[in-house]
Amino acid sequence: MKTVVGLAAGNLEETPQSAIANPKSEIRHAPKIFTETCKIDFTKTTEEVHNLIRGLSPFPGAFTMLNGKTLKIFRTEKEIILPDIKPGELKTDGKTYFKYACANGYITVNELQLEGKKKMNVEDFLRGYRF
Repeated sequence: MKTVVGLAAGNLEETPQSAIANPKSEIRHAPKIFTETCKIDFTKTTEEVHNLIRGLSPFPGAFTMLNGKTLKIFRTEKEIILPDIKPGELKTDGKTYFKYACANGYITVNELQLEGKKKMNVEDFLRGYRF
């Protein structure tokens, strides 16, 4: 014969969240996100930039500037390799890849949105954008 444990049996115990994570700490609200928080700082490590983009995607979205227009970045990949250009500079072949240099590597952009345009993958963007 099976013993029923849990919600069906009615024998669950309530435990406050703060007691689970760390009994001595209090639960706090996340900090408010400002526009300055969403601007990408490419002088940081590749991991930090990648996590910022992931954390702010899809809304409000991490952004940078491209030829005077706002470029929101939604999906990226990390490439840990010593960059041959300065952090924040762009490297592309104009057809398949679009990446920014960071402190210790590159952030390859997979999905983006240029100011006034729709969200698209990088190949579609590169077909229509001229540098």
